[in-house]
Amino acid sequence: MEIDVNQRKIAIGYKYDIYCQGKQIRYAHSKLLQFLTHIELSDSEAGKCLLTLVKRLSFLRTNYDIQFPGEYVVEFRTVSVWKAHYRCIYGKDTFDIYSHKGRKHSVYKNGRQVAWWDQEAVTWFEGDNYKIIADDDCDADLIIAFCLILDDSKNNNADRSMFKFNMGHIGPQAKEFDMRWHPNAGKKVNAEADVIPA
Repeated sequence: MEIDVNQRKIAIGYKYDIYCQGKQIRYAHSKLLQFLTHIELSDSEAGKCLLTLVKRLSFLRTNYDIQFPGEYVVEFRTVSVWKAHYRCIYGKDTFDIYSHKGRKHSVYKNGRQVAWWDQEAVTWFEGDNYKIIADDDCDADLIIAFCLILDDSKNNNADRSMFKFNMGHIGPQAKEFDMRWHPNAGKKVNAEADVIPA
């Protein structure tokens, strides 16, 4: 499955249009008048909120809470600042997110890779753009949330100039990028997300 995350910079805050196979499946926006970032992910621009990303005050570390309806909260925390390694425990599953040299990131679920994404190096006028490659049976909303968190923590404090070049991660890696990995195909993404094609 391929998911495109396209950021729109607006006068105040950010909006994200999220597509799968060319069809818009999700929408996200930063909430205004918040001391720390709050980003809501919904099924459409005026639709139901699926989860909210809330930045936590932390020196140098990328720490966010992922809040689901019904007050269920999952923590996204930094394992290593230097090696850009992050972790999220969701129910019985442990997700490790690794930044690689350049602009690639990989997601592992219980030690097995389930997704990766890359960021465009150059942006003109608009915001950041990402292409996520993921297993068809992965939790797409959670993978999108990880991408939005790292975009917010690393890129949204940059200036709003017409042109931006992103070098990406230049430090050591906790894990090498696996160029041999390919996503599985043909399975439903999750039980409720019938808008995301199998």
